[in-house]
Amino acid sequence: MIEFQYKREKENILISLKTDSTQIGTFHRIATIIYALKMDILSGELSTVIEKGREFTIDSFILQADGGDTTQAAFKLGMMMDSLFSKNTKFEEILEKLQIQEPAVATFFRETPEFIFSDLPERNETCLYLESSAGRGLLYYVSRILMQNQINIRSATIETDFETGRAKDSFYLTDVSGKMFASSDLADKIRREILAPIQSNSR
Repeated sequence: MIEFQYKREKENILISLKTDSTQIGTFHRIATIIYALKMDILSGELSTVIEKGREFTIDSFILQADGGDTTQAAFKLGMMMDSLFSKNTKFEEILEKLQIQEPAVATFFRETPEFIFSDLPERNETCLYLESSAGRGLLYYVSRILMQNQINIRSATIETDFETGRAKDSFYLTDVSGKMFASSDLADKIRREILAPIQSNSR
């Protein structure tokens, strides 16, 4: 089940979607489609809500489309979202058709990025604050590593500071067992994997 809406907002696209798909990797699937269609997430809000005993993911994003054809880009995005959350479609099949070119990770980390993990006992979640150079593909890249480590994104706030060209994103996370993990080895492992490309280049 997916409810998808979009509208143009000046030169950008404002989209909102609601789905009953709340498993680990849901945001990565969305970020992958947005990246593959050559769009960039400028800002957004992700949340998980419970309605009548069921969990839903409710997300809204402001997107920037390469080439300026926002109407066509938004139409393609809506079509891809329907396929993405169809029970008859496998994500691996979508990836194969898209033939995604990996982003140049070094462009996100031209300056030293900030990765701050902190546990929030009142929410039973871990906050990951990420600040780095903004660029198309950053969220696709980061969300993939979170998914590969079985991290669930419960909610998030995505922001781009246009004066500094920096992404300032906060993710509220739990591990595969639904617990906080900022003080565990898992947080260090995620940090190392995200920074691995630039660390290998600096050797």
